[in-house]
Amino acid sequence: MKQIFIIIILFSLTACSQQDKTAFDPPHDLKDGWSISKPEVAGFDRQMLEESIGNASTENSKLDAIVIARDGKLIVDQYFNGYAPDKLHKIWSITKSVTGTALGIAVDKKLLAAEDSIYKHLGPYRPYLDSAARSITIEHLITMTSGIEWVSLGGPGTSGFELPYSKDWIKFILNQPHTNTPGEVYNYSDANTLLLALIMKNASKQEVHQFSKQYLFEPLGITHYEWDTQSEFWTKTAGNELPGAKIPAEIEYKKPFADLTNTASGLRMRPRDLCKFGQLYLNNGKWNQQQVVNKEWIEASTKPHFGNKDYGYHWRLMSSQDKACYYATGFGLQRIFVFPTLELVVVLTQHHYETMPEGDKLTKKLLDDLLLAIKE
Repeated sequence: MKQIFIIIILFSLTACSQQDKTAFDPPHDLKDGWSISKPEVAGFDRQMLEESIGNASTENSKLDAIVIARDGKLIVDQYFNGYAPDKLHKIWSITKSVTGTALGIAVDKKLLAAEDSIYKHLGPYRPYLDSAARSITIEHLITMTSGIEWVSLGGPGTSGFELPYSKDWIKFILNQPHTNTPGEVYNYSDANTLLLALIMKNASKQEVHQFSKQYLFEPLGITHYEWDTQSEFWTKTAGNELPGAKIPAEIEYKKPFADLTNTASGLRMRPRDLCKFGQLYLNNGKWNQQQVVNKEWIEASTKPHFGNKDYGYHWRLMSSQDKACYYATGFGLQRIFVFPTLELVVVLTQHHYETMPEGDKLTKKLLDDLLLAIKE
């Protein structure tokens, strides 16, 4: 009888241990504009959701955070690897989507237009733009169809590799060959988005991070973030973030380039604030009943352009479990997934800097599992 009692106690402890492994507390109310709810209220099977996240955190040691909002309320805010709700995470190219949002606000204020030639806004850099490339518009930049020759992932000698070592990124970009007619060929490139730093500054008379603070971050209640300038790329990049890169001795950057915002990859943010960006798009540009971004810009950002069904304005287009989705993406597998028909936003921050293919599979599995946990 005593042995049976001991077995029952051990079984109970094991069950509790297993439950503790997957169960999680509701998000904390940080008075940052988020309403808090529970997964079961938001239509999730709580047990399936908790198991999905628990399994993912075990299988994916490079998962740093997962944040989920449904029906406009935060239901999951979980952190791993020493991260916490108030700790910033480098988001790399999700910065492009934030930049695109700020651009939409500038367009709505009639400071510039998507159909403007970039030549109009280049200021002292105009002489570096080949006359044949003056047909490049701002819309070509944000759809990655500028025609500027660029190799984002490559070794020494390729444009993407050499860019960070140049003393003036804007001049370097404008000096690249223009090999395709604008609007004809999609080619993902930091170069396109980095040009927006200069273009938006000349149009708004503010650096992009200053303009964004006033018209985007403050309306969203986002106060805790960092946005580097282009000339701070090496001083603000950790050694483990760019495997194989040789960090140079100090480069003497010159103005006006030195103060330009790194509009392609310079942001560090809290994951729950990234979720606000997803929710902003889901709400057609509104946050807490305030129209932050024009609805038409949101619609244009999340639909195909120039025959490319997989890309909008700095947002990628896809489907998962037969549900339409658009998402923002960053190096290391940073993600903001938005599912309009499900009223769902999922944010992941990770550090798959050397393990992108493996991390991609784990991310897809987690996303599929999360969608399967929805009951309605």
